[in-house]
Amino acid sequence: MSTQTPGGADFPDDRPDEEYPQKFAEEFGDDEPDRSRWPFLIALGVVGVLVAIVVGVAVFSPPDERLNDSTLVQYAVNDAYTARNSLNYEQYRNAQCTANLQAADFPTAAEFVEENRKVREEQGQIVIPSMDVDMQGDTARVVVHWHRERAENDKQTTTVTVVRQGDEWKVC
Repeated sequence: MSTQTPGGADFPDDRPDEEYPQKFAEEFGDDEPDRSRWPFLIALGVVGVLVAIVVGVAVFSPPDERLNDSTLVQYAVNDAYTARNSLNYEQYRNAQCTANLQAADFPTAAEFVEENRKVREEQGQIVIPSMDVDMQGDTARVVVHWHRERAENDKQTTTVTVVRQGDEWKVC
């Protein structure tokens, strides 16, 4: 097939004929093969089941309930020391047992901040590399191994008693 230009020259027509797409599809295959939805649906189902299992475990067995007493005791001690690092008096009070809170020498907020800020500025924050916990019912004896950031060679060992009050462990 050719087309004549206004000047009389004869050029071939590069446009494909109307049967071209069908011929191409027959020769090389269809652009959109039959796709099965089953692999996708199976994968979606597997993901759905896994998500349901994770949510179920989190709802019926929350992470806090899966912790053993030794770990909860370490958290209580850590909370008390972290409060000293951050100068957070409320956190410090919340980590203490009732007997400590009622003691005549328990620090006020101002005393707590003043005492801990001075040492923290001079020697850095408290670092606790390890704790040794000895559980005995509702009481635990914890040996805390600690030092200050800028006094790493001045290793300290402090023995702390932690007691269960209700559902919580408190430094006493």
